Amino acid sequence: MNDQQLDDLKQFIDSRLSQSEQSIKDELKTEIEQLRTEMHDGFAGVGEAVEQINHHLDEKYEELNGRLTNLEHRVAS
Repeated sequence: MNDQQLDDLKQFIDSRLSQSEQSIKDELKTEIEQLRTEMHDGFAGVGEAVEQINHHLDEKYEELNGRLTNLEHRVAS
């Protein structure tokens, strides 16, 4: 193998490595973005669930507070 062929082989190998490296970077970027989206959606779902629980607790608190107030009025009478 002469110097020209060796240089061509090196250039070919460098080119293939660069293509493979870029392909891996693109795949990794896509997978990271997908994971970020899934995490965001998951946390949004958790936030909605917590909000519903808080709303339910607020309703129960108001109901119990009203009942307590009625009992206090009865005792005071």
